[in-house]
Amino acid sequence: MSTASMRRTLAVPAALAAALLLLAGCGKSAPTHFYSLSSAPAAQKDQAPSGPCLSVGVGPVDFPAYLDRSQIVTRTGANRMQLAEFDQWIETPRENFQRILTENLAGLVCAKPLVTYPWPTGGHPDRQVVIQVARFDGVLGQDAVLRASWSVLDTDGKNLAWRSNEYRQAAGGPDYDSLAAAQSRLVEQFAKDVADSLRQ
Repeated sequence: MSTASMRRTLAVPAALAAALLLLAGCGKSAPTHFYSLSSAPAAQKDQAPSGPCLSVGVGPVDFPAYLDRSQIVTRTGANRMQLAEFDQWIETPRENFQRILTENLAGLVCAKPLVTYPWPTGGHPDRQVVIQVARFDGVLGQDAVLRASWSVLDTDGKNLAWRSNEYRQAAGGPDYDSLAAAQSRLVEQFAKDVADSLRQ
């Protein structure tokens, strides 16, 4: 066999191997899983809300910049954080938080109507809850943490109450499902304190 023939013969397996590597690189990536916070179970909302019946507005809700993303953020150390590329929120964390908080409040206070910021055109609630979230994340398999401050304002913008608190909830497992469930329970706890502020 001539030298040229040998080179052609050796080139065929090399080209085949390169093609196989290229096909392997084009394989499907891991599927992305999407999550959402959930409100309190319906059984916990059956009791008639107590306190005066006023129109209530929730918002604005301010979230830290590090949570302004779809990827779920977890902590892996005192100064280290991780973004889950294939585990993401289905909506922005701020909007999800505000929506679920409002759903929880609907079962805790008598609010007619209960609206979220920005208000409907021409309307302004009797009570407004302004919220600043400083932290809302956790460690997989450990605790989820919510640190927030909030104010209750009247129609003139007068501050009727101001509170700040940190909430912790153990995740029931090492996965993102468990973390999202723990964060949902944090919003439930927070809603109860906000409801107390509105009643006072």
